[in-house]
Amino acid sequence: MWGLTKQVTTALLASSSPPSVNQMGQDFRSLYSILGEQASVYQQLSPTLRISHVTPPQEENQDWTDVLDLDAELMMQFEKDDDSDNLFLEVANKHGADKPLALYLPGLDGFGISAATWQFNDLARTFDLWRLSIAIEDRSSFSTVVSSVSKMVEKLSASTGRPIYLIGESFGGLLAPAITLNVQNKAEREGRDNPIGGLVMVNPATSFDQTSWDVLAPILSSIGFLTSPAEGRSLPFGGLLPSPYAIIGGLTLSALIPSSEQFQRIVDLFQENIASSISNPSSIFDLIQDMLKSFELTEETLPPGLLDHRIKNWLFVGSDIVLPRLKDINVPALVVVGNEDKLIDSRGEVKRLQEKLPQVETLVVRNAGHFVLDEYVNLTEAILYSKLDPLDFRKTKKKFDPILDWKMPEQEVIDEARETMIKPLETAFSPVYMSTDTNGKRSFGLANIPKDDGPILFVANHQLLGLDLNLLFSKLIENDIVVRGLAHPIVFQSAPGSSSRVDELGGRTPGLQRKTSGSGPNPSNFQTYGAVMVTPRNFYKVMQSGQNALLFPGGVREVFHGRDEAYQLFWPKKVDFVRTAARFNATIVPISAVGMADSINTILDPSEVGNLPIIGERAMAFAANVTAARFDAANEDEVFLPPIVAPGLPSRNYFIFGKPLSTKDLDPSDKASCQDAYQLVQDEMKRGFDDILSAREKDSFKEAPTRLAYERFTGTKAPTFDISEVNRV
Repeated sequence: MWGLTKQVTTALLASSSPPSVNQMGQDFRSLYSILGEQASVYQQLSPTLRISHVTPPQEENQDWTDVLDLDAELMMQFEKDDDSDNLFLEVANKHGADKPLALYLPGLDGFGISAATWQFNDLARTFDLWRLSIAIEDRSSFSTVVSSVSKMVEKLSASTGRPIYLIGESFGGLLAPAITLNVQNKAEREGRDNPIGGLVMVNPATSFDQTSWDVLAPILSSIGFLTSPAEGRSLPFGGLLPSPYAIIGGLTLSALIPSSEQFQRIVDLFQENIASSISNPSSIFDLIQDMLKSFELTEETLPPGLLDHRIKNWLFVGSDIVLPRLKDINVPALVVVGNEDKLIDSRGEVKRLQEKLPQVETLVVRNAGHFVLDEYVNLTEAILYSKLDPLDFRKTKKKFDPILDWKMPEQEVIDEARETMIKPLETAFSPVYMSTDTNGKRSFGLANIPKDDGPILFVANHQLLGLDLNLLFSKLIENDIVVRGLAHPIVFQSAPGSSSRVDELGGRTPGLQRKTSGSGPNPSNFQTYGAVMVTPRNFYKVMQSGQNALLFPGGVREVFHGRDEAYQLFWPKKVDFVRTAARFNATIVPISAVGMADSINTILDPSEVGNLPIIGERAMAFAANVTAARFDAANEDEVFLPPIVAPGLPSRNYFIFGKPLSTKDLDPSDKASCQDAYQLVQDEMKRGFDDILSAREKDSFKEAPTRLAYERFTGTKAPTFDISEVNRV
């Protein structure tokens, strides 16, 4: 059934628009028709209130029709016996005896289009899912709705012996805490456990008192009561002009409900239809009629009398009842909001609910409006990884190992990152990559890197502020070289949320199907692409598991070097990384990187920043509390104190992957040999610096003005020096 709703998804929610305005209106009507039908299994709470079972998606070898028919037979049998308690148990056992219960509570329209379209399939796989539907004719009081649903919640949980999770969207997000308080208080009075396991509030209408709808809604509904009779609204080319309520209400909701992206889809749809009508003038009247009919949807699904009743008797009353008692809710809650919600102040409501709800967790969806539950949100995943933990992941789920369990993100994520983050950097810095074979001869590209000879330990210098990291990682990925970056602990201290969750879900926040584009390095990006905290244990495990690693022995000292310290190495005296590499026969490949320091103007060195009055003292205090990244514990030389810089013109960046050093014949217990290897790696990196600094003087496009002009004019990458310039003996 829920597969069918996706086939009729409207332009408001779909990833691609339907073919016409008329089709959009038909899609809306089809969705409401489907949601208003009786399901195979349902319970009538009152003539206008019903909860229906959501049949989970079937396996490929099962016929959905057969499943629905069996459900219908089950319903008929228990209707005959008037045995709803056993009905709930039988349905639950049939579709998953181990599933927790969930009840979806819709918005003011009484159905919940977005959740049905995009969320019910996944929710029904994980939960024994039921949904509340409220008929257009319903004029119940808020207390009546709360009482009726509360009784059914208690009956559902008691029949199955399982906790139930309430999922409320918009008005349902106000109804859910009211039901929770009602059921919770009754359980406490009777000395029973609270049957409600958790609460999910999606763009909840608890924010109603913070909006101007207390003024707008009465005006809008009063317009509906003043609607002129149909005979006065006939059009010369046939059909009726929609009522003022339909037009004003439709325009108001169209402006406030969609996000910017969803609104643009609707605009695109109308533009396409107008363009096609211009080329086919005979269809212009059809288009006008279709556009006018689309306004009638507001009056059909939310007539003025209904709007007036539900705002006055549900939102006003519900807010007065629920808001003062939110602090009394004793179950965990997840609040999901779109930060572009213009219908109600969901973004501001997050802060208030964080203060009022004792056990609350929030998920703010960027670029999302009131219809937040679209194809970019997986509500099931958000719930599973939240404090609600309905499947008891904290006890039953294998703990994620960021080294052994990490997987490269999907190609779609990589492509998006390349478009939004890497291409702008490549345009600015036009990087040149070179690699060296075992004989010391260099060539452009990374073909000389030994991919099939055990793990590779890439050892690189940190350029100023580490701004070249994205370029380096991207180039390795482009050449099918997966590498685990060993990053400073502060990267993980500043990452949002649980680092294990970020790693496990490929850098995504649980519940979000796409990552928000960024313009520069951030913690979740590094973790997404395999970075782990630089500790002796992590480095050992990466090498032991045969994975490639990227290490920056110079650490923070090189990242925050002074104005006269570009392209110098600040390595510790210990040679631990060589000994660990030798233990697992890794090949060490030095990387010499040049160019970023020439793109930035240093105003104050780190030492000068530390000497500033007031600011310097605070900066030094912060730096003193930053966890050291050196293998040899605390390091007085590793001060996390950045220089004060100003951007300059982007100088070309150059990377030389130096001569590979095999450790197969190196005894890790032979300190002298390891020290020699350590020195060889340093010498090779310094040779790379010298060669690049000399060769780039022959690069006519090393500076930004000529290079950027050439590449913009020709559409091709600017040439560089001849490879012989870095192959001089």
